[in-house]
Amino acid sequence: MQNMEPVSELWLRDVETIKVFADSLRLKIIKRMEEPITVKQVAEELDIPAAKLYYHINLLQKHGLIQVVGHNLETGIVEKIYQVTARQFKLVNPLIAGAEFPTEAASALFGNMLAETAQDFLHALTQRDANEGEPPRHPFLSKKAFRLTDAQLTALHGQLDALIQQVTALGAENADLDEPQFELTLVFYKS
Repeated sequence: MQNMEPVSELWLRDVETIKVFADSLRLKIIKRMEEPITVKQVAEELDIPAAKLYYHINLLQKHGLIQVVGHNLETGIVEKIYQVTARQFKLVNPLIAGAEFPTEAASALFGNMLAETAQDFLHALTQRDANEGEPPRHPFLSKKAFRLTDAQLTALHGQLDALIQQVTALGAENADLDEPQFELTLVFYKS
């Protein structure tokens, strides 16, 4: 197998690539391609016929989201091995992209993120250490509804942005540590 290690991050800036990325099935394919894998293996994991995946695979490859990293020879047939081109894909905020970012793409992107978060959170909940102490530090979930003045909204937004920057910096600083990985999903909106 060729050594084509994914880059650490890739910014998705053009709307067409974001549309390709923001499809629920393609997001599932990308998730499985974090490590080298064949289309046949992805099809088995997703319980979808491989023939139905090739259109999506071709789009992902055309837009630079996945790449061929090797080949298998299976009963005389050459099978491509794919992997993502980046460990982390970062998008220009779809809200900034405005009307060019279709609602169905936003729905797929955000829906997939929240569904994956729910699944990961439930897994963490079942795996929690009963002896961690009080209060437990993780998993942690809170949902609040509240009213804010304009000044309070500005201040809170600044604090949330600072928290995201702090978590991003810790992630980069500690990337090579052999410590448990934590995840933070933050959703803030006007209801």
